Amino acid sequence: MKRIVVLLLSVLIGSSAWANIVMSNSEVSQYWRSKSIKVTDGGATPDVMTLLKAFHQTLPTWVVGEVMKQEAQPAKGTRFDGNFSTYEEEEGLLDIIIDRRNGYVGYLSPTDVDQVTACVWRKNNGHRIFAVSLYDQHDPVQNLLCWYDYDPQTQTLTPSKSPIDSYQKPFERMEFSWTLPRKGTDFIIHEYYFFPDTDFTQVYSWDGETFHRSKTLIDDFCFQYFGEGDWIKAGTQGFTQYALVDIDHSGSPALCLKNNDNWIVVNEFRGKMQTVTVCDEATMLESMYHVVPEAGKPWTEKDVVVYTSDFEHVHYYVVLQNGSIGYIITSEPNYDEEEGRATEYASHKNGYGAKDESIDIIHADRGEDIFIKPQWKPFSFIEREE
Repeated sequence: MKRIVVLLLSVLIGSSAWANIVMSNSEVSQYWRSKSIKVTDGGATPDVMTLLKAFHQTLPTWVVGEVMKQEAQPAKGTRFDGNFSTYEEEEGLLDIIIDRRNGYVGYLSPTDVDQVTACVWRKNNGHRIFAVSLYDQHDPVQNLLCWYDYDPQTQTLTPSKSPIDSYQKPFERMEFSWTLPRKGTDFIIHEYYFFPDTDFTQVYSWDGETFHRSKTLIDDFCFQYFGEGDWIKAGTQGFTQYALVDIDHSGSPALCLKNNDNWIVVNEFRGKMQTVTVCDEATMLESMYHVVPEAGKPWTEKDVVVYTSDFEHVHYYVVLQNGSIGYIITSEPNYDEEEGRATEYASHKNGYGAKDESIDIIHADRGEDIFIKPQWKPFSFIEREE
């Protein structure tokens, strides 16, 4: 198979057969880094379509071919505005954008398996950065980013490293994607930690030479204190720092948010965000600990209890299971009217869990304690785009 692909690539590079033969994302992924591309009539200031055509002649794909067809023979209904053209099918089924003015091309569709965006940045030394982002739902390589430096002296695209090459996933159980800018120059990495309605945006700013991570944006969300009370908009609480901590060693983190000297930990619970613990003037984190399993059961170090109490002597036991909140137990004193004092504690469980999960967790043997030290980073909330 490899010999066939290599032969195909050599034929494509040496002929015009690219018009009828296409490569999969997997094949492009294998070969784009190993081949510089000569740009015919590239000159000192090639536009995005000139560079995309050269890329397509060497590494042809079906989706870029569709952009080339649109460029050669615009579909009926295409709108033009100088160096900008856009074609939109009804109900947002397809957008084909060719924007030479802003150095951007896009073939975007929620129904097609193939999509592409391409973008150009101007460097201070006269070179260009050219990026092609390919997406294919049915290909083993679903997201592929090809990144080049264009040298106007040699009129050549040379493979180079992108911000993705130096990016490391903070946690095993998370996904990420990226966005090329249609306007402006920021390169965006999107991080998905499976928090409900809450994604992270890492913004990389362009300085004319390279990209620098400049800020973190978090989609605003609502949360609730220990499964009870009103829902609170996180963006109204003045949080300015965040941290991600894998408390139960599951590969999925909980989200820590800090406001001045006070902080909370929140995580997914029944499709919403709930508090794991709170540390402020009224509520104090007491401890986090592993639960000793019942006799004969293996030690997994997965189930973690987070114990918090408040000034009214209400105790909260939040049980973390496999990276999210399994259930929440609230224990509060009963008040004896005759005695005029609080007596034994009554407990109730919020949320869900297996039928054999009960308030006995309160009285279970404690394993080793867990201590977390959040590494705080600045961020800003943004409203989620629907």
